[in-house]
Amino acid sequence: MIGRFQVMAIMQYERFRKLGFSDIESKSLAMFFSIFYACLKNRHLAYNVKIKNSRKKKPNKNLEIFNNSSNNDNNRIDIFGIELQYVKENNERIFLFGKEKMDDKKFNNVLLRFKTNENFQKCLKEIREYIDKFPIEILQNHNKFFNKVYKPVRDIFVEKWNREIWNE
Repeated sequence: MIGRFQVMAIMQYERFRKLGFSDIESKSLAMFFSIFYACLKNRHLAYNVKIKNSRKKKPNKNLEIFNNSSNNDNNRIDIFGIELQYVKENNERIFLFGKEKMDDKKFNNVLLRFKTNENFQKCLKEIREYIDKFPIEILQNHNKFFNKVYKPVRDIFVEKWNREIWNE
């Protein structure tokens, strides 16, 4: 079955591809933000995130996405107001969620829900055409992306793809 998580992952992947990130970085960021949103939705705030220009005066100590055993601040980057930690592999950035790498293996787990590569490519094309309708300014803002791009169609894609791929 295909769920909202898979829709979010594919949308995030296409979002970051359109914003100029490499294929590997886009997959890594897609998995990071899909898991990040799932944690926020389910109130599993076991990760600490640094959000720039936040109205909160004190950081939320329950929300930690950094691997604090590594004090290397050189491997951190701001992605539209959220600071992420990464490791370099083959000249690509692989983003970390805590100590866990958001790599191709994680993204491939999303692909499995589509039964075949042809199904996945068809859905990916549909998402790409949808994402291309939005200006860069919306894609660069996490809140606007969630509310204007993802939220209005998430259930539509879930129902459509489950009907087409899983006959349900």
